[in-house]
Amino acid sequence: MTTEPKTPQNEQTFLTEPPSEVSNTAPASPEEASVEASPSEEARIRQLEEEVEKWRDQALRRAAELENYRRRVQRDLPQQLHQAQAELLRALLPILDSLERGLRAAEEAPDLDKLKEGLRLLTRQFHQALARLGVEPVVPEVGSLPNPEEHEILSTLPAAEGTQPHTILEVVEPGYRLRGQLLRPARVIVTE
Repeated sequence: MTTEPKTPQNEQTFLTEPPSEVSNTAPASPEEASVEASPSEEARIRQLEEEVEKWRDQALRRAAELENYRRRVQRDLPQQLHQAQAELLRALLPILDSLERGLRAAEEAPDLDKLKEGLRLLTRQFHQALARLGVEPVVPEVGSLPNPEEHEILSTLPAAEGTQPHTILEVVEPGYRLRGQLLRPARVIVTE
């Protein structure tokens, strides 16, 4: 390996030429940058600052509106719950009145046929009250296949001759649905 001897001319050239990548026109501080900005750039900066302020103001307003809405919902929720409970009780109170009247009548003059008819009327009145509240019964047909989303199998019994296996043999209790949401599944007995 041979190296060339350094000459004073090579050293001088290297030291006097500034690197081409470094720019000497960069401002020393932000104040100098704004002083050196052209009038159109200053106008653009002002315009952008105004726009930022506008968006900041809108964001603050939306945040305040959201907070007010949240507070209003929290304040109104107990009142809405109270109204829903009152609606339910108003629908059930006439049924309680009928029960009490039927009980008094049964105590005064026990007539089994009248008691049965009174219970039928009471049951019909209760179903009407449930329907007004949006409750509908779920009563599967005997002989149909159970639906695991709507029916609860309580037990199984051996299938009678001519009966298909795994079909509903008896509905022990009907199910109920409130505006499409299952409140209670129908309770059934199925064949093995």
